[in-house]
Amino acid sequence: SLAMEYAPQGIRVNVVAPGVVDTPLHKNSPKEFLRTLSPLGRISGAKDIAEAVLYLTEASQITGEVLHVDGGAHLGRW
Repeated sequence: SLAMEYAPQGIRVNVVAPGVVDTPLHKNSPKEFLRTLSPLGRISGAKDIAEAVLYLTEASQITGEVLHVDGGAHLGRW
């Protein structure tokens, strides 16, 4: 993996995997339907994604991780 390849140089590799985010892309989508795509029942905002990115930039011992910011949608149908 990239995380293993670059770790000796002190480079960390992580991924933020957002779910549905309230952006212009979804302006014509029914909000109630979008909320059903997440077990937490809400749509992420840009701030949610930015906070995840900030967390990973500050967590110096984390590498090779995927941080799902999707309200649990990656867990499958609930």
